[in-house]
Amino acid sequence: MAQAPAKPNPGAPIPQATDKKTPKRTKDFALLTRFWQDVRQDRRWVWAGVVAVPLTSLCGLAQPWLVKEAIDGPIGAALGHRTNSAWSLRQLAVAFLFAVLGEYLFRSSQLYALQRAGYYALQRLRRRVFAHVLSQSAVFFDKRPTGTLLSRTVNDVEAIGEVLTFGIVGILGDLFDILSILAAMVLLDVRLTLMSLVAAPLIAIVVNFFRTRLRFYATEIRRSMAVASGFFQEALAGARIVQLQGRRQATSREYSDLNQTYLQAYKASNWYDASLYAVMDGVAGLCIAALIWYGSGRAVQGLVSVGLLVAFIQYIQRIFVPVRELSAKVATLERAMASLERIFGLLDIDEKMDAGTHAPDRVQGRITVDNLRFGYEPTTLALNGISLQIAPGEVVALVGPTGSGKSTFSKLLTRMYRAPDRSILVDDVPIEQWDLPRLRRSVGVVQQDVVILPGTLLDNVTLGRPIAPEAALKALQDAQLGPLVQRLGGMDVKLDNAGAGLSAGERQLLSIARLLADDPPIAVLDEATANIDSETEMRVQIALDRVLTGRTAVVVAHRLSTIRKAHRIIVLRRGEIIEQGNHAQLLELGGLYAHLVASAEQQGVLID
Repeated sequence: MAQAPAKPNPGAPIPQATDKKTPKRTKDFALLTRFWQDVRQDRRWVWAGVVAVPLTSLCGLAQPWLVKEAIDGPIGAALGHRTNSAWSLRQLAVAFLFAVLGEYLFRSSQLYALQRAGYYALQRLRRRVFAHVLSQSAVFFDKRPTGTLLSRTVNDVEAIGEVLTFGIVGILGDLFDILSILAAMVLLDVRLTLMSLVAAPLIAIVVNFFRTRLRFYATEIRRSMAVASGFFQEALAGARIVQLQGRRQATSREYSDLNQTYLQAYKASNWYDASLYAVMDGVAGLCIAALIWYGSGRAVQGLVSVGLLVAFIQYIQRIFVPVRELSAKVATLERAMASLERIFGLLDIDEKMDAGTHAPDRVQGRITVDNLRFGYEPTTLALNGISLQIAPGEVVALVGPTGSGKSTFSKLLTRMYRAPDRSILVDDVPIEQWDLPRLRRSVGVVQQDVVILPGTLLDNVTLGRPIAPEAALKALQDAQLGPLVQRLGGMDVKLDNAGAGLSAGERQLLSIARLLADDPPIAVLDEATANIDSETEMRVQIALDRVLTGRTAVVVAHRLSTIRKAHRIIVLRRGEIIEQGNHAQLLELGGLYAHLVASAEQQGVLID
């Protein structure tokens, strides 16, 4: 299991939002502009939602005015007051009903259109993130836990959906509601409007204060969630080791501590969110109280009508709904902006291999290595200036102590890592000039750690390649997996739980079957016979004979039985070639290879 993140102190307070200068954030407008590239295909739905915004506001705006007209008109006339209303109570009631229905229909249409556009945009963005991650080199995955990448693809992308469904257009709708209500209030009575807005400066201060705090904690929530998800994924991957080593309680405590950091950030964010609602409700109550105090006096003096005062109370109640919702949506937008920053930060990382255009129809399999120097770390070389020629159809075994660079060479040949330019050539063409998919189809790899993918046995042989079922069955039989096919009842049986019912030897043979089905001209066997028993080794050796026939092969092996079959053996130590020749020549030389063989004969079948 990968190293767990540094364990936080559960008793330590979560970092507080401060006014200290922080690195400049990417501008929200630039982030939204980039996100628009994923939305523009559904822009008609976005514009449909935008058009519904003013229509919804106008329907809501009409309702208090209709109440005013009813009180000051027909109802006032019924009470003996003089009125000049041309509306009957029935007409006003029907108009009010249509206003309510219109507000409901336009708001529903707005939400449907924006959610549809948002979810389709999320689907495109999620596919883009997934494709981008898969296109990266092995260095990219060495630096980043799988759980962190999973959090970007799932949690952060989901949060971005709030930008469309409840974010920008919702904010525009709230602003339109506020401005239209203010305009209606001004037209009805300027003095009552000014009294209603006595708390406007306080509202602006409150909204800005809570906005900055909520953005800080939104970023902290996403960060701590990614760390906890990464630790959880790694703990699941190494669950058996955790149990066998008695680290279940310790690992649980570490995960609990990571979740405590997330919980503290979430509690702080929730407190600010709830406090914002409470403060806004309190301010709304104060404004209504001030309006009643001032308006009732003017009503007694006959300067304002009762219907106008009732309409103003309804307008104040209505205006504080979008003001309060605007604050919440700003918080939502802040969380989405934090997620957008993280998503686009991931998309801006480019550690994928540069692909060439060389894609020949036929590959001979000649490999040339010229002064290859490579290190995973800048100060340490895993391969230090090795040079060799491998002829088409030649089988070359790489031998040496652990850490001598054997597996590193196979990773460089398939361009999982970037080798220096022109240091490795296939058919006299540098591998960096090859079309990357064509190169990897030409170099088949049998690995020691075999991954079983979700799906059937046939799916795990073809791996989505255009391979006929008959060819896949023949590959399984050539790989000595005929008994497995019979035991499972065919190739269409699903391998559940990552192939938990397969033995280590069957997994190894399945990896060989994949190579045989694809039939590449070059084969790399990366310790393909390690960690299996002698009986299974016999089956693997028969399968490997099929692999080595007629192909250029690079064999990284520990077993003497595999190494003896090589045309040439390359002995590595500390990343350098110190011996090469066939088995008999190297034994006669009496060097490191002879020492390894002697040790293997004393201990069993391993050569180191």
